[in-house]
This record gives sequence, C-alpha cells and structure tokens, in this order.
Amino acid sequence: MKKRLVLQSFIITLIVLIAVFIASVCTFYFIQQKKIKEDLVVQAGIITALYSENPSALESLDTGEIRITVISEEGDVLFDSSSQDVDIFDNHLSREEIVAALNGSPCVVKRYSDTLKCNMFYYAVVCQTFDGEKAVLRIAHPESSVWTYTGAGLIYLAIAIVFAIVMSILLAERLSSKVNDRLKQLRDNLRNINSGNYAVIDDQSDDALNLSILNEMNEIVRNLQSSYDSAQNEKTKLYNIINNMTQGVIVVDGNYKTVLINNVASDLFNAQTENDILENVISDKYLYDCVTSSLSAGKSEPFAYTFGNKDLAVNAFKIHVNGSEDKLGIILISDVTKEKELSRQKSVFFANASHELKTPLTSVQGLSESLLARTDENSPSFKYLKRIYTESVRLHNIVMDMLYISKLEAKSIDKISENVNIRKVAEECFLNYSKEISEKSLSCTIDGDACIFADAHNIYECVNNLIGNAVHYNKNNGSVSVKLEMTEEFVTMSVCDSGIGISDEHLPHICERFYRVDKSRSKSTGGTGLGLAIVKHIVMLYNGQLDIKSKLEEGTCVKITLPKENE
Repeated sequence: MKKRLVLQSFIITLIVLIAVFIASVCTFYFIQQKKIKEDLVVQAGIITALYSENPSALESLDTGEIRITVISEEGDVLFDSSSQDVDIFDNHLSREEIVAALNGSPCVVKRYSDTLKCNMFYYAVVCQTFDGEKAVLRIAHPESSVWTYTGAGLIYLAIAIVFAIVMSILLAERLSSKVNDRLKQLRDNLRNINSGNYAVIDDQSDDALNLSILNEMNEIVRNLQSSYDSAQNEKTKLYNIINNMTQGVIVVDGNYKTVLINNVASDLFNAQTENDILENVISDKYLYDCVTSSLSAGKSEPFAYTFGNKDLAVNAFKIHVNGSEDKLGIILISDVTKEKELSRQKSVFFANASHELKTPLTSVQGLSESLLARTDENSPSFKYLKRIYTESVRLHNIVMDMLYISKLEAKSIDKISENVNIRKVAEECFLNYSKEISEKSLSCTIDGDACIFADAHNIYECVNNLIGNAVHYNKNNGSVSVKLEMTEEFVTMSVCDSGIGISDEHLPHICERFYRVDKSRSKSTGGTGLGLAIVKHIVMLYNGQLDIKSKLEEGTCVKITLPKENE
C-alpha cells in the first residue's frame, strides 16, 4: 500500500513536471522568437540608416549570425553578407518579406532558406541612398539562435525540476507513511469490530477527516452493539422457549448439519453438542432415513416410530429463511409413550368391561324374553317386561359393538379373506332397513359394481353401518345413493344421503366412540354411537382411506377406499 502510494504520487508529480517543462519550453521559445523579431526591426532601422549614408560600409560590417541582403526594386540581389558572389542568387521580387516591404507594410517572415539550408526569420524595409537610389534592405536571423537562448534557460529549469522530483518523492514517502499508519489503525479498529469488540474508538487526532471517519465508525459500532444486544435477547428468549418445550426440536441446514437442538431432543438421543451432522445425532438408522426422506419430500409428513421403549410422533418439514435461498429443516419429536399407554389401558378396560357385561346382559335378555312369553299382554307388568327386554337388547348390541371395536384395535379379529361382492352386501343392507326406508319414503340406488378380497363380516359391518346412518339420519322423501368403483388396485365405495347433515365443528369427532351430533335423537334412531368408529377401525385395519364430507341440512357423503386384495 505504501509503495503504491509513493509510486502514484511520483507518477502524478512527474506528469505535472513534464507538463510544466513543456509549457516552459514553449514559453521560452515564443519569448525568444518575439525578442528576435523585435531585434530584427531595430537592427533593420540601424542598418538602413548606415546604408543610406554609406552603402559600402556594409561590406566591412561584422554581422555575426545576422544576414544582410540588399535587393533592387527589380528583385536582383545587390549585396549579401553570406556570399561574395551575388550572381548565384535568383530574383527575390516574389519573396514574401520583399513584397510586404514594397507594399509599405513590412513584417517579420519565417521560412526555410535554400541558401543556408535552415529556417530563418526575415524582415525587409525600403531604403534610399544619398544619391536618391532606392533599394530593399533585408535582415535575416537563423531560428537556431532561438533554441540556443531557450536551452540556456532550460538548464536552470531542469535543475529546478530535478529538485522538485526529489522533494516530491520525500514528501510522498512521508505522506504515504502517515496515511498508511492511519489505514492500519482503521484496519485494526475494523478487525476489533468484526471480532465482536464493539467498544467505542477513542482517538486524539486533530485531523477533521479522521475525526469524521471515527465518528461514523463509532456510530456504526453503537448501532451494531444495539443490534447485537437485541439479537442476543431474542436468541435467549427463543432458546428458553424451545428448551422448555415438551417436544424435541432439531433444526438442520441444507447439508443436514444441526443448527439448533433443544434439551428434550438432546436427552432423547444423548446428543450433547450442536453443529454436528444429523446422522450422528439420530443414531437409529431407520429413524434417520425416515426423517431425511420426509425432509427431501419438501412437505410435512408426520409419522409414528418406536424408539427403544418410547413411542414417538415425528414431524419433519422444511421452511424458507428470509434473505437466503437455503431451507432449514425442522424436526419435531413428541414422546407419546404415556398417551399410547393410556390409550392401551383404555382399550383393555373397554374390552374387559364389554366382556364382563356380555354374560349378565345375555341372561337379562333371555329371562325377560321368557317372562314376556308367559305374561298376558293385558297384564300391567307386560309393558315393564317389554321395556326391560328392549333395553337389554340395546345394551347387548352396544356391548357387542364394543367387543368388536376392541378386537379391531388389538388386530386380534379373525379374518377369513374371500371374494366379496360389495353390491350384493349393499343390497342386503338395504333389505335390513326396508321398513324404515318405506316409512320415510326414501329413494335408494346402487350405481356400479365392485368386488374385494377381504373378510366378508368386516365388509358387511362397514357397509351396514354406513347405510344405516344414511337411513337413520335422513329426511322424509329423501335419497340414499351408493356408488361403487373398482380399479386394478383399489375399491371405492361412496354412500351419500340427503339427510340432516353435520356441522363443521362436529366433523373431526364423529368417528369417536359414542359421539353423538344430536344427543336428543339417540334413542329415536336406536343407534349405539359406535357405527362410524367401527367403520374407521375397519378401514384402518385394511390400510384404506376414509373421507367424510357433510353440510348441515344438505346431507352427508362418506367415501372409503380399500385395497382390492387383502390377504
């Protein structure tokens, strides 16, 4: 930097001095040229006076560099100080200086001399001798004398230029050293700022520019310190929030390097440090593959995973970061072991309670049926026995549905796969509800045909519950339509009705056990509240899909998609 400053200063100074030198040469030249022209006029006047008194005096006159020529009015050379033989000269009547003199407007003319082979300054005037004879007296001076006089002055100019160059180098060296020192100081200050030292810079310099720069730097330092403190506060808040979450949080960059990991995830995977590759954090190879696959897919795909003795719910997705083309991968991990255990205990209790209730309810149902057969219809006790029998049948149906759901959840149900014609199953279900269909004057249709290789009982339960709900919750003169479709891999069945419909707030819960949209209609419809729960579990059992769409007072459409082949 210092050498470059010195070199640049030297080059600039040299250019300026060269320009000054050229300008000085030109100035000297024009000054000397002007002086010679003036001298020619003066000398012409003196020599003219001398020639007028004594023409022969020119022959003995020492002219030095000056050339004197006398020319007649006809242009013939009468005398020339540079040569004894005037016959060698041609006629000078057409010379520019002769023409000017004869016209009464003499002037100095510069041109090349064929006789002397150099550039000359010429000045001519008309003179007259004592005997009345007119002639043209011409004075000439070589241009080389101009350069002689100029060169004498340029010696001193050259000395001054050399001195100026030496002084410029010394001053440039000193100035560059000073500037270099200031730049080094600024560099050190910037390095301190870059390393995180946001202390205000103190300098005792009295230079206005330096003080201005330092003031600007100090302002930047104060802004950086304020921004850094704010960022640290926000970072601390964020870390406190994340570290106190019940979920495990891992944030990775585009190269799957951990940017952030909270305490829950760190404890779960025994990962103690950040800035490590994700593969080292998640030691389980299959879980790592599942997470990276979800991140590569570019969309949120939650999945469940058993890690050791823990049940995990994992959700991995990517987000865009403002001001960057890269994406951050977010991995949320929830420990649902307790929830799974509670659900399992609930299912066990549900199954055990159903099993224990089955025997006494069967006895109550059988005894009440026997008593009804032996009691006269007109007897006061007949209606009570009938009520007992009806409620025992209802409770028995609920218990049987509860046991069926428990088996579906435990996947312990016996499945005998066979080719089932779903259209025939739907027709059978419509026959089961023919009385209610007739009472409500419902229009029932089946469109299409489909067969599935699965357990016939499970398919029947699924279709029967869907059609039963469509009939029970329909309006008078309404409609129930079943649409069947079949592809090479899947079977799709849609059951749509024009019934009372379901409002949006109930839709997420209608597949829960005993959930009723309208509890006031529970007894009138005669359902158990487990129909859609059974449908959901059967669909889950066969790895199918369940889709329910409904609008209040417009109807409901339930669509299930099952694999065509279920071994």
